Amino acid sequence: MKKIVFAGAALAVLAAVPALAQPGAAGRPRPAGPLTRAAVEARVEARFERADSNRDGFVTQDEVRARAEARRAQRQERRGERLEQRFEALDANHDGSISRAEFNARPALRGGERRGRRFARRGGRSAMMGGFGGRAFAMMDLDRDGRVALAEAERAALQRFDRVDANRDGTISLDERQAAREAFRGRMQERQDD
Repeated sequence: MKKIVFAGAALAVLAAVPALAQPGAAGRPRPAGPLTRAAVEARVEARFERADSNRDGFVTQDEVRARAEARRAQRQERRGERLEQRFEALDANHDGSISRAEFNARPALRGGERRGRRFARRGGRSAMMGGFGGRAFAMMDLDRDGRVALAEAERAALQRFDRVDANRDGTISLDERQAAREAFRGRMQERQDD
């Protein structure tokens, strides 16, 4: 499980490194800057600590599933709260129902709010590290024992880091990150063409 967590962390760190994303072209966040090996190790350790819910030094798939389910429940709760807020915003006379006039007024109420919320969601998502399910766990579970130790997670993350660090200086520059992304897209395109 820890391997999944760390593999996911490694993949996410390399793919979505920008912890402090800024909007760039076409509203997409730009990476904050170069990524060092030390930063990858720190992120993997932090991610591992959060994922190792029983503090036994290993992350299992059950822990990953439980964490994902808890996140899903939190998202649904927040969604319910947002829906309630939207309803209250539309229900101008607070009678518990929305009249045709209140419903027709919704574009004016939602226009700016929607754009801001969409931008915030996009920025937040890119600033986060990826999930630990599926292939990520398998990639981290180097000894295939069904659980991931911190050392396995770090090893998997650093192996991926080393593949992207083309000049082997211990830092992944924005150019190296872009080159890795383009190479990945090329491989995916080749698979689709086959």
